[in-house]
Amino acid sequence: MPSAFNRFNLDFGYTEVRSDGTMVALHPFRMMGGGKVIFARGVLLFLLFVLLCFPFTGAGAEQRSSERELREHYDLQEGKRLYGEYCRFCHGDQGKGQAFNVTPPPADLTSPSVQRKSDIELTQTIHEGERGTAMGSWKWILSREEKQHVLLYLRWLAQSSQQVPAQSP
Repeated sequence: MPSAFNRFNLDFGYTEVRSDGTMVALHPFRMMGGGKVIFARGVLLFLLFVLLCFPFTGAGAEQRSSERELREHYDLQEGKRLYGEYCRFCHGDQGKGQAFNVTPPPADLTSPSVQRKSDIELTQTIHEGERGTAMGSWKWILSREEKQHVLLYLRWLAQSSQQVPAQSP
């Protein structure tokens, strides 16, 4: 009966047409008689949902930020440990390159010339070593992740050395 479909806004055809020509919804929530009322309710529900979720988005971002900071802290600690085990002997505790007497001297890892290098260049130097110097290759000893930890620590060393004021005599 086409006229019955014109009077109701039916969703997905969940209706039953009786022998007397009346239509009955098989699922009570599927039969929508007042389209404007349903639309208004939908808008209100959507706004309520957005308002309820809004405060949680800030909390989620804050939690992700603290998780990232915690991960960076542990990565930095791992970098410090690896630096102490593999790099400190030549480059010194502060990365200044004055710990071991070789020619040419080990690089000052906190110097602007070293710090201007990209992460890829520094990682490559750690991986392959530096020709004509005492800097050997660590590709067989350090994993890719461990090299990233050392790199993070090298960047931190440079920042911390710039923040410490020079002591006057």
